[in-house]
Order: sequence, then structure tokens, then C-alpha cells
Amino acid sequence: MTARLPEPRPRPRAALALTVALIGPLLGLTGCSTVVQGSEPWTPPSYWEDERFATIDGLEICYLEAGPPRDQPGVETIVFVHGWSGNVQNWWDQFEHFSRDYHVIVFDAPGHGKSERGEHVDYSMALYVEVLEGMFEHLELDHAILAGNSAGGWVATKFALAHPERVDALILADATGTRYTGSVGAVLPFINARWLQLSNMTTGEHYPGADPKSQARQEFAASFENTVEEAPYLEALATLLSLSYERIAVEELARIDEPTLVLWGDDDPVIPVKAMTVFERTIADSQSYVVHLGGHSPMMNSPDEFNCAMRTFLEGGDLAQCKQYALTIEKRRDRLAGRDWGPRYE
Repeated sequence: MTARLPEPRPRPRAALALTVALIGPLLGLTGCSTVVQGSEPWTPPSYWEDERFATIDGLEICYLEAGPPRDQPGVETIVFVHGWSGNVQNWWDQFEHFSRDYHVIVFDAPGHGKSERGEHVDYSMALYVEVLEGMFEHLELDHAILAGNSAGGWVATKFALAHPERVDALILADATGTRYTGSVGAVLPFINARWLQLSNMTTGEHYPGADPKSQARQEFAASFENTVEEAPYLEALATLLSLSYERIAVEELARIDEPTLVLWGDDDPVIPVKAMTVFERTIADSQSYVVHLGGHSPMMNSPDEFNCAMRTFLEGGDLAQCKQYALTIEKRRDRLAGRDWGPRYE
């Protein structure tokens, strides 16, 4: 059963803005594919938690870890997986909230954040699944709750299919892997690193807001601009974009028997909310929840409603109670302005 508010009015501007940002360079710069190289050293800001590194498949992977000890009786572990162009900051609100009583882990995928990137990295979605498995091995995790957003949902799904005995529950937020590619589908075959550069992927503009977390995300994304890491970062993104939309056969999805929560932003401008039905109709033991004004990354855009839905699912409660934390246009404006927007989910 899906818990949802009345459908919002369509937001064509959001979808159009994203598509134009991606396709605009195609219209006047066909044939231009070389990234303008930066020469400044890359000095990224620190994350909010102590950064740790693991060598997995020969690559240095950055991760954060917090919460009560895993060996403490009754403590469960959650591993969060971000999507394309993201990093550990995408799960910042969940890391803080769930680390109070869960052991939580979040990591930068290869090519992203502070993890290793470069021409020597064979970027593929299979590599990302292998790195997730490597994180389990490095941290000596026998099993965990797995949460993924966007392409991170694709990775989490594939991992659950390959290692069902290691997944206690599955959380999928606006996941890729269905036939729905939304506003970017038409331009996926044409995207290259230069076009991403011209679309301001390294200016931080795609993280709006004056609140502290939005500002930190802007600062991190903008730290790549005009540096020696800008080209390798954009090349990684360009290689992975089309791959991250690879379709997962419904026959595969039907094999998932872990308890699964499928969440979606009702105004997602990247992958339409109707894509959620593919997961909820195919995965037998699944529940679904629509996050009002959640966009493509509801865990960032509406963290209180998202956290409520995720925790309520894990604890076996009624998801409908989380609608009291849904954003309104006014509350979203206050949140992005750094003002209190309440009620808050504690």
C-alpha cells in the first residue's frame, strides 16, 4: 500500500531546466568534447565526520562510520549508497539521525567525492557493486540494511540479488533500473565531460539553499572547478551516466525477497514517480511511500519525512503517520533559507 498526499501540480520548469542544462551544449557545440583543464591543486573541504579510507579492488575508497558498536547486542547496521554525481553528503541527514541507535556507514563511490578516480579506473556499474561488496568485506559485515538513491538504488538492488543472505532490508529511493529515464533519457547517448562542465556540474549550482548543509554541498561541488581534479571527475561522470540507467529485468526484481521500502519524490524531475510502480508491483515483500516535494533526492530535499518513513518501515509502524512531516511550498522555502520549518522528526 502506498502512502501519499494528493498529487502536486506538475513542475515542468524543474524537468525542463535539467534537460536544458544537459542538452543545451549539444545544440551549439556538437563536436566539442574536451574538458577545459584546470591547473590549481584540489583542496576539498572536510566532511562533517572523520574520513576513513579503505583499499578495495586496488582503489582508495573514502567512507564515514558512526553509531553504537556493531557487536553491541541489538545494534543493526545500515549502509548508504549514493547515486550519480553524489557523495557521502547526500546521506548526511540520515547519517546523523540513524547513528543514534544504528551503526551507519556511507562511502564515496569510485570517481566521486574523495574516492580514487582517473584514467586507470574501469568505471562500470559492476565495479560499483564489487566496491560495495568490498566495503562489506573490509568492515567485516556479515549482513546489513542497505539503502540506495538513484543509481545507488541500482547498485543496492544488484547487490541484494547477488548476495541476498547479506541484506536484512532494502531501501530504494528514486532508483534507476526501470524503463523510465525521464527528462534525461533523450540525451543520455550524447553526454560527454565537456558538456557536463558547460552545464555547471562543478559550480555547486545544483545544490540550492542557504541552509548549512546545502552550503556545504555547494562548496564541495565547486571545489573541483579549475583544479587538476575537475577533468578526471567529469570524465568519470560522463562515462557512468548512461550506464547508471541500465535496465534491471523484472524477472530479476521478482527474485528479491528481502523486506523492501520503495520511496519516491512526487515531483521527481529526473525519473517520474510512476517508475516506483515497477518496484512495488514486482518485489513481493515491498511497501511504497511517496515523499511530498522530495524531488529526485528526497533524503536531502525532505529529510524529516524521509527519515520518518525509513525508520517507521524498519520498526514495523504505520507509514501514514509520516505525512505530518511533509513539506509545503512555504516550509521548503524556509528550509532552504536556513529558517526553522517544523514540525521536525526527531
